[in-house]
Amino acid sequence: MNKDDTLHAIMLSELPQVGEKAAQRILTTNRERHHSLATFFRLPAAVLRESYELHAAAIERLTVEREEHDTRCRWLADNLERVGGEALLIASPAYPSRVRQRVEPPPAVLFRVGEPSILASPTLAVLNSRSIDERAVYASHAAVQAAIEQRFTVVTGGMKASHRISAVAARSAAAPRAIVLDRGLFATFGGRVDRDPFGFGPGRGPLDSQRTLVVSPFRLMDHAAAHNGKRRDELIAALADVIIAVHARPGGVIEHVCLQALDRGQVVLSWYGENAGLIAAGATPIEESDLAGELTRYLSRE
Repeated sequence: MNKDDTLHAIMLSELPQVGEKAAQRILTTNRERHHSLATFFRLPAAVLRESYELHAAAIERLTVEREEHDTRCRWLADNLERVGGEALLIASPAYPSRVRQRVEPPPAVLFRVGEPSILASPTLAVLNSRSIDERAVYASHAAVQAAIEQRFTVVTGGMKASHRISAVAARSAAAPRAIVLDRGLFATFGGRVDRDPFGFGPGRGPLDSQRTLVVSPFRLMDHAAAHNGKRRDELIAALADVIIAVHARPGGVIEHVCLQALDRGQVVLSWYGENAGLIAAGATPIEESDLAGELTRYLSRE
């Protein structure tokens, strides 16, 4: 992705009152009108209002405050390039195909830093509802260890405690891991993208950028918000070829995410068949002894 594409992706993501749906609408309208994003950013207010149905704040940013918007986004793009990061539009060949094909709607812009080639391997995610007990911690660690030993890339989150179990286990084994954030890249790393924030305790060891890919659908400077966790878990599930649901609370977000994955034809494994709703929907019950076999036998043929 060239510098202009990265800049335009950031300029789109940074527009006020433009979330994922509005960003998708902009890109769709551009395709219909054969406009590039560069053209879109120069359109007059009337067209932005009538044809693109933009919020007044976004129109003002692109007209009255155009120079300020351009300056800020260039600064963000320069800082993202400095740390080896990218901003990917959904049409970019570098955009993860698993996300494009499995998430509806997929994020219009996806930010990433690290090593994208780790997604070429089979991927596995362990999902838990927010409140977990000692049994779920043990099961999560056992599942991640099995995935690591069988050369899966572990897909997990960054800040939620149950996700950190996976992140720390993979880091300790120098195994490949893809981490999906519930906030922006810069909000997560601060000024130290070379340090790993995905662990327990106050210390931050070096980030293994050759074995770690970090992605975020959120603006670079955005901090965590209550609704971000659901979007993060949707992307974790989409990036995983095998999903192990250790603890999925009935009616909760993780159960919903797993049901969506089953509807897409993905493989969801339920730890000891704990969630009856997932089993009824087609999840496969597994026991700890099943982890010793080849996990590749569960790979989806969607």
